[in-house]
Amino acid sequence: MKLACLALLTFTSLAHAQPGEPVPAPPPPPPPQQQAPGVCVVIDAGRDTLTDQERMAVHGIVLQTFEAEHLATSTTSCSETYIISNIKLGNTINVSINGPRGQRTGRATSLDDLPNVYSQLVKSLITGAPVVTGGGAVDRTNVTKDQSSPRRVAADSLKYVQLGYGAVTSARLAYGPAFGFGYRKELDRIAIDISFTFLLANDTELSDGVTMSIPRLVFLWNQDPTADSSAYYGLGISYGFAAVHSDNMTYGGSGLEGHLVGGYEMFRSSTIRGFVQLDVTLPFYKSDGLSNTNTRWPASAALSLGFGWGKSNVVRVINE
Repeated sequence: MKLACLALLTFTSLAHAQPGEPVPAPPPPPPPQQQAPGVCVVIDAGRDTLTDQERMAVHGIVLQTFEAEHLATSTTSCSETYIISNIKLGNTINVSINGPRGQRTGRATSLDDLPNVYSQLVKSLITGAPVVTGGGAVDRTNVTKDQSSPRRVAADSLKYVQLGYGAVTSARLAYGPAFGFGYRKELDRIAIDISFTFLLANDTELSDGVTMSIPRLVFLWNQDPTADSSAYYGLGISYGFAAVHSDNMTYGGSGLEGHLVGGYEMFRSSTIRGFVQLDVTLPFYKSDGLSNTNTRWPASAALSLGFGWGKSNVVRVINE
């Protein structure tokens, strides 16, 4: 439009000019407007594996993401420059963005998920919030498919029974059979064990006793996490009951108990397990005499053999 007006003015001047008179020069064009500095985004062509059309789309998406965080963007005058790359392998796209505020990486399971990934990464760069659920960079508008259906390693689920022999302290040690049953969730390195254990120490004539831990919660640590057989150790807590009889006196009590566990588990790569386990129970209470004011500390220990069965450890991947 400006060029048309300029041409019209020039033609009018020529039309009204007299022969022999000088022709006036056209007015100079207006100076080009300078773009205000803002955030620039550059795609690392040496690493990026998307097509040219996909790169153009991603470039625009990232600029829009910075604008959504109330930052000005530019394509020529740069106040901050961020380099992005998208490496595609199958359906998965590994995303990287690097600039003055730091570097962030993410993963998208499809091209459709790239806007959500970049939304989280840019918000994390600007605010410093971690890219985790509840960290501040993830909200209800940018949750990715991986986050809504996360990949997890399924834990081994084992039911087991154990039988052994143990002793409980009284005025003298009382001996007898120990048995129990429980449920164990195992990963490679750690395991959580919930069980019910009993000790019937009635194999001596001078003293006897009974202890129960109902239930018992133990955290276990495997020494060799990937081996077919491994030693393991653990600490636990339970609510228990103990009653002992010695020298014609009976003592009873109940309360919280601490547990020390050590063992050796076999056949860990199969759906059945065998283990040998030593349990030491340390009560946080004392058993009171039923007919006197004396007390006893009914600590106990048992060595047992166990047999477990369940599902093997598998990797469960959820894809849409």
